[in-house]
Amino acid sequence: MKKIKIIEQVRAVKSKKELANIIKAQRISEKVLQHTVANLKTGVTEIQVARSIEKLFITYGAPILAFPVIVAFGKNTANIHHVPAKNKLKVGDIIMFDIGCTVNHYCSDMTRTYFWGEPNIKQKEMYKTVYDAQTLAMKAIQKGERRGKVIDSIARKFIAKKYPDNFKHGLGHGVGTVIHEWPFFSPHSAKSKVSTGTVMTVEPGVYLPGFGGVRIEDMLLITKTGYKNLTLIPSELSQVILQPK
Repeated sequence: MKKIKIIEQVRAVKSKKELANIIKAQRISEKVLQHTVANLKTGVTEIQVARSIEKLFITYGAPILAFPVIVAFGKNTANIHHVPAKNKLKVGDIIMFDIGCTVNHYCSDMTRTYFWGEPNIKQKEMYKTVYDAQTLAMKAIQKGERRGKVIDSIARKFIAKKYPDNFKHGLGHGVGTVIHEWPFFSPHSAKSKVSTGTVMTVEPGVYLPGFGGVRIEDMLLITKTGYKNLTLIPSELSQVILQPK
């Protein structure tokens, strides 16, 4: 098992200045996402939207991305690390955005899943499962749970009831000057215990090959009494159903 280095423990806890940079990066990402969602049109391609997102980050003063932009439509949303391609947006599609930028070297990270038109029963069920799994994990954090493996297990077991062996990545990770830093919420993070002042993602997902996927990712600041959600973009089902244009 990997030994946790002292430097990892030290950098996990953010100073006020470090936290301010992360929050600023997140606010820029939210502006970019809001602009992108408002300007979506049927027939646009994933790569066109991804390039537009990259340009928007430059416009908003954050030209250095935290990681390559993920834009996925339809069945491509089942690919966890999808690379934007020429797939066109059509009515009935699931849409996934995973974006982040850096401010003074500090990263932001956010995933939102949308529906281009009223989702069908299967899509709604998948979304509700992921949303509820995230909610359960976050409630555990709010109540004082700090063990990474336990927090991951709460969401993982909930998802497995309907989608066995489907959740193929960790529930979350620390965010700082690199996009994935210690500690982690994962089945392998027995030694990961989250400290007050750490910024963590919580990002459960369900991925059905040939159909589509859902991932919802928020960044949380871990506090003495629970957490503060640093992600302001809503993720309730009613808020992610878009009207096709």
